[in-house]
Amino acid sequence: MVLGSRRHLVKDSGKAGVPEGQSDQPYDSGVRPVSLVFNGEFFNFAEHKTHHLAGSSFTTTGDTEVFLKLYEADGIDFLKRRDIDAMFALGILDRDQRKLYVTRDWPGRVPLFYYYDRESRTFLFSSQLSGLLTLDRVDLNEAQELVPGHYLTLDLDTFELKTTCFYKAEPIKKNQEILEIGRELHQLLQRSARNRTMGDVPICTMLSGGIDSLMTTYYVLSNIDFGNVSYEPTSYVFSVEGFDSPDIHRARAAAEGFREIGLVHKEIHATAEQLVDDLPDIIRLFEMRNIKALSVYPLPIYYYLAPAMRADGFKVTIGGHGVDELLGAYDSWKELKTPHKVQSGHAARLLFINNIWENMMRRASIIFMERGPIEARFPFLRPGVCEYLLGVDPQWLSISSRNAELMLELISQRAGPRDNWGLQLPWVHDYLVAYVDAGGTRPDGFDEAQHTDVEKLFWKFPLMVAGMHAAAESFLPFHLLFNAKLRGQHGAGISALEHRIVEKYADLGGSDIEIFRAMTAKAFRLRDDWFAKPARPGR
Repeated sequence: MVLGSRRHLVKDSGKAGVPEGQSDQPYDSGVRPVSLVFNGEFFNFAEHKTHHLAGSSFTTTGDTEVFLKLYEADGIDFLKRRDIDAMFALGILDRDQRKLYVTRDWPGRVPLFYYYDRESRTFLFSSQLSGLLTLDRVDLNEAQELVPGHYLTLDLDTFELKTTCFYKAEPIKKNQEILEIGRELHQLLQRSARNRTMGDVPICTMLSGGIDSLMTTYYVLSNIDFGNVSYEPTSYVFSVEGFDSPDIHRARAAAEGFREIGLVHKEIHATAEQLVDDLPDIIRLFEMRNIKALSVYPLPIYYYLAPAMRADGFKVTIGGHGVDELLGAYDSWKELKTPHKVQSGHAARLLFINNIWENMMRRASIIFMERGPIEARFPFLRPGVCEYLLGVDPQWLSISSRNAELMLELISQRAGPRDNWGLQLPWVHDYLVAYVDAGGTRPDGFDEAQHTDVEKLFWKFPLMVAGMHAAAESFLPFHLLFNAKLRGQHGAGISALEHRIVEKYADLGGSDIEIFRAMTAKAFRLRDDWFAKPARPGR
């Protein structure tokens, strides 16, 4: 049995005898024959040291030992504690029980792959598929990915492997008006963002101008005392060079709203030629064998942002990921054909967030780490925030006469003089007035893009109202809450390169998805029939 860990240091543990720059893992228990390896961050570990583990003795100041102490206190059942706010993959070897436990968080912020062959008594696990790729004897067609919120138990005597679910999201359904929803969400996000500023290293954000990244940047930066750190508040946005990017325009407008705290906003570009040439490497780093076209196009954003962030001295970035899944706010595109009315229902949103690990989480976690290394954190993916948003009634997630009237009332109460409304809010306000006057139908005098923009605003009505609470008590300009945004791959100009991808890699297939599958099969030694098989657990 071998346990090992490669370390990306963001929180100094102070563990005795550890040379600078080397891993401080595995951690060995002082009271039981137990060893633990950990990838991720335990955001509220200090709370657990103070409360649940108040009687325990600690030899380090970091978060890894807290996981070890929780196991000492409660065994593997500690995973069922719903007050743990962490992103993690864990391996726990208990030599008394003769068991190895391997687990990952819900909703899967840290990847975990494994390979199991009982006949040869082989069990391997890694936070990256490339960890298994290095071993020629491992058939990556048989390697699996552990479903988030589950743990594996390997009996070291019988070599039987068992899978157990320890966490399922339980949507918190309340009969609340939109102002109450926004207020409670505002408080939840404040706490979640504060937890995610944990660490001893510089932290930046991704700011592409939409409501998700705007609110994440606000909550994170407002929880950092920049008078007591060695770095400036900094945010990043990406676009293809030469593309007239809506993301860039909206990010610039959003960044203006943070002038009071001195935000440094950086625009990162790559040429279309470079991006298309880099695609095989981008897909290799993505490590998604059951590849989808819609999953590939956002990848270059992370691929090019990570090295720029690291060159500027950052080791952690924070983004607004998860909102689209939690509120059912995706455009229909490529393989996703579900209309918004279906997406915004409770069942569809729960399905989206339970599968976020296969797409968004992997590209953010692995590509940022490999290309930086940069650790990516997401305030919206704290389980308590997820469960609250999953419970929001779908009536608050689309435009209607009632919602338009409520929005107009909030604008009247909170927006201030029209001269301070920026570029978007004036016409949005006039649209809503006309919409109400037209009896809740699309009003005349507006183009298709404006109709779409206003409809998209209401897909995230609860988050907008949370932002209104934030604006009422801080520097955040009210009018910035009214920027609807394209998907990142569209707003950055990446999806516009589809024809160039198909042309350059025509030898691999006649469409983008055929090309992506061919690249994936080559990168991970997949059999020709891999994509024809029904998905297995972990696929």
